[in-house]
Parts: sequence; structure tokens; C-alpha cells
Amino acid sequence: MSGNDWIRQGLSIGRIEFRRTVRSLRGDSARLALIGVVALLFGLVLLAGTWFILQFGDEVPAGDVSNVIRGSVAIQWLFAVFISAQRAGSRHHSIDQESLMLLTVPVRAVALGLLSAECFRALAYFAVPVLLLGGAFVVASGSPLMAPFLVLAVLLFLSTALVLGFALGLLAKLVVARYRVVAENKSAFSLLAVIVFVGGYIGLQNFGGQGVTVVLGWLPFSWIVDLAVIGSPFSGSLLRAATVLVGGLAWTAAGVLVVERFGTALWFGDTVEDAVAAEQARVDTGTADDALAAAVRPIPLPTVGQPARRIAQRSVVVARRNPQRLSFLVLPVVLLGVSLVNVAQAGVGSLLTLVPPLVVVALPWLAGAVFGLNPLGDEGAALPATLTSLASGRDYAVGLALPGLTLGLPVVVVATVATGLAGPYGPLETASLAVIALVLTLAAVVIAPGLGMAFPRYDPVRVGSDREIVPPSLSAVVLYTLTLGIPGTLAAAATLAPAGTRRFLSLLVGGLLSLPFGLLASQGLDPARGVATWLSQAGAEIATIPLPTVRWGGYILPLAALCLLGIWSFRAVSRRFQWHTLD
Repeated sequence: MSGNDWIRQGLSIGRIEFRRTVRSLRGDSARLALIGVVALLFGLVLLAGTWFILQFGDEVPAGDVSNVIRGSVAIQWLFAVFISAQRAGSRHHSIDQESLMLLTVPVRAVALGLLSAECFRALAYFAVPVLLLGGAFVVASGSPLMAPFLVLAVLLFLSTALVLGFALGLLAKLVVARYRVVAENKSAFSLLAVIVFVGGYIGLQNFGGQGVTVVLGWLPFSWIVDLAVIGSPFSGSLLRAATVLVGGLAWTAAGVLVVERFGTALWFGDTVEDAVAAEQARVDTGTADDALAAAVRPIPLPTVGQPARRIAQRSVVVARRNPQRLSFLVLPVVLLGVSLVNVAQAGVGSLLTLVPPLVVVALPWLAGAVFGLNPLGDEGAALPATLTSLASGRDYAVGLALPGLTLGLPVVVVATVATGLAGPYGPLETASLAVIALVLTLAAVVIAPGLGMAFPRYDPVRVGSDREIVPPSLSAVVLYTLTLGIPGTLAAAATLAPAGTRRFLSLLVGGLLSLPFGLLASQGLDPARGVATWLSQAGAEIATIPLPTVRWGGYILPLAALCLLGIWSFRAVSRRFQWHTLD
């Protein structure tokens, strides 16, 4: 075998792994639909940004690249490292047909294959935005020499972040495989790592100030921006550009060797994970209730009837033993939090002003979604036994709601009060937010199972080379988010900003909703003219509603609607369980 054969083999493995990813995506209609919706929305923003750059890019004043700009790039580089580490540690730490591949090709080729596959996946998401936005700036600024350096900088950004993140992910996986205490509590450690990083990322973005950003601008991986601006109206440091180019290539090559080393230890070494999983899944010789109680310790559950308690215990066990499933639920909340940070940076409001409303809506959403958004799919092979052994649908509904109430309700109320008092809100406003959070949680734990049973999902999604999970259906997630989010947001907004809420509702009804009917009326459709006129008048009348009426009406009516919907959903869960039949 020649010295360069492992490079060719590694790139071939990467291409094959990437093709497998594409094929699996084609076979998952839910993920494909979700990506299509996101691509449509993001595509509109991307096209608008491209047009804006083409129109005004030549008006950007030339200048030197400052350490503030370099530091901002460094923060995004660290975020890319975290995403790469998370993916390597949870999903892409091994290859399909692992035993066969490790016996037929060098480990270094397998390591390069996994890295190149991740690089191909990243390029599939970022190639089009970079080409459109970067190409638009090159055209607008008249800087054709910038194009190759910009492409090189993007590739260097991805490769350097990827190898470090992948190495850290494999290292974390290796620690889990070697140390029993880590393997037994890997979900807690994973959650702690996410909280620490996301908290640090948000802190750097919102509280770090220019001082921290300037310090990050002195680190070598931030100098990628100096390479990207070569040939543009901006002036970077050629020395830093040359340094990051040579150093980045060396970093990437060394990273492949480090990944090979960690991969060898992980793939060929012993692991305690199988033994820990067997112990956690072992059923004691006592009653079934004792076995489930042992599996959920030390989580306390209130004393209720045995059938409902067993359903609650099983829901907790499913959530604890499938932490990857939670990533489908936590990711939207994290993205919403990052979006709020960007809104705060844009000057719309401080982060402490925006966090309490986010907590009021997001934490109850999680309390319901984690344990009840796909109850039938979570049962798996045990679904026939559950349907035949449980006599009452009411017990099933109570059991599904119990974990969210026991674990989620205290956290929701405490977090709401703490963030409200830490922000600019007074005791009365904080108490109002706490009541909203309480009602939302009570509604969420029964609305989530209702929608989850109406739109169940049974087919699994592959999250790694050896693990499949059953996430909630896209329809259930979207409807649950709208059902809980719209009333909760309206109640919080009416409480904290009644004038802004009144203005928004007036523009929504009198402007946005009447717009399509006005367009139809302009084409000669007379009935649409009447609807447009009525909506415009309704919007004008909303703008004249007294603020106390907006505050209390916007506060009480959505919460009352959620209470009624929660009662209906609880009964619907009971009925659906009683009527459910296996195909």
C-alpha cells in the first residue's frame, strides 16, 4: 500500500457516508418537509440579503480589519467547534459496518472518512449561502481577486473547527466508554455541557462587550478574516493571513492524526456502556411497579393509583434512556434563545427584558413535549401490552401528565419568578407571569398527549450508525407550538406591554389580514372589498381599545381558552386510548 492510499480511501469513505446521509434524508418525509420549510424561509432572507448587498455593497467604506471583527468571527468559530463536538459525540462517532471497515482499511482512512463526510454535510448547508452572499459582495465591490481567498477562508474555517470539534466529541465518547460513573450519568453530563456552552456563548454575545471580543481577536483562529478580505476594499494583515493559512493546514493535518488516535482507543478498546445499559435495563424479581420505581430513582413521583403511576414512571424512563430524542425538542428552544440575543443586540430590548417571557412560554412547552408529545410511539413494542392491561383511559391521561407536573412545574415557576425579579419587572408583573407559567404548564401536559395521539409517529429516525429513536411527528410539534405559544405569548405581551400589543393586533387585523382581500378587490372581486373594509375598520377599532381592557382582556381570555382546551384535551386522551386499535 502506498503512503497516500489512506487519503484516497478516506475521501472515498467520506463520499459514501455523505451519500448515505442524503439517501436516508430522502426516505424521511417529515425531516425533508421540515428542511424544505426552513430552506424556503431562509431562502427568502438569503435572496433579500443578496439583493441588498448588490444594491449597496459598493457604498461600504473601506477600512482596516479590527480585532472586534476578528473576535466576532472567533465566537462563531467556537460555536462551530461545539456543534461538531456534539455531532461527533452523539451521532457520527463510528462508521457503518464498523468491524469490516476497520479490518480492511487503515484506521487513519476511517478517521479521514468521518471527517470528510462531516465536511461534505457542512458544505451542503453553507455552500449556497456563501456563494450567493460572497459572490454578491465580490460583484458589488468590484473585487474579483477576493473570490478565491474568500472560498479558501471558508474552507479553512470549516476544516479547523471540524477537526477540533470532532476530536473533542470522540474524547467525550471515549471518557463515557471508559468510566462507569460518567456512563451512568451521561445524560446529566451532556445537559451540563450544553448549558455551560450555550450560557457562555450567549454571555459573550450579550455581556462580553468589546473587551472580550478584542481579546478573542488576538487568537490565531480569528485571523481567518484577514485571509478572507485579501483583494477586497478592506485591509487585513498579510502576515496574519499567511500564518493562519499555513497554521490552519497544519492544524487540520494534525487533527486527522488526533482523531485517528482517539478513534483507535474508542473502536478497539473495552467499553463499560454495554454493562451499564444492561444494569439500567435489568428488571428486579419484585413487582413490575418496584422495577419501574427503581428505574426512575431518585426522581420523586406523587402517590397516585398504580396504573397511572406506572405510565408516569415509564414516561420518565423513556425520556432518561433516550437523551438523543430530547435534542429534537431542545434545539428549537436554543435557536429561539439565540434569536432573542440577536434581537437584544439590535437594540429592541435588553436580554433581561426578553428572558422572562421566553421562560414563561418555552419551559412549559418543554414540560409537556418531553414526556407526552408522542405517547403511542414512545411505547414501542410495549404498546399492545399497555392497551390491553390498562383498563381506564383516564389513568393513561393522568400518567402522561404526571411527570411534566412533578418535574416541570416547580422549575417553571421558580425560573419565572427568578428571571422576572432579576429583570426590570416589578412584583405584580412577576406574579402575573408566574400565573401565566402555571396555567401554561397545566395546559401543556394534557395538550401535548392529545396532539401526540392525534398525530402519532411510529417509524424511527436514525441518529447514529447504531441507534434509532422515534421523535414526535412534525404535525404534532407544529400544532402544539402554535396552540401553546400563541395564547401564552399574547398573555405575556398584554401583561408587560399592552400598548405594543394593541398596536400589533391593530396592524395584524387591519393591515396584514386585510392585504390579500384588498389585492383581490383590486382585481374586481367585490365580496373581497367588503371583507377588506371590515378588517380595516376592525383594526382601527382595536387601536382605540383602552389599555386596561387590552391588559386584562389579553391576560384573562387566552388563559381561559387554554384551561378549556386543556380540559377537552384530557378527555380526548382518555377517549382515544379507549378507542385505539392496532392495525
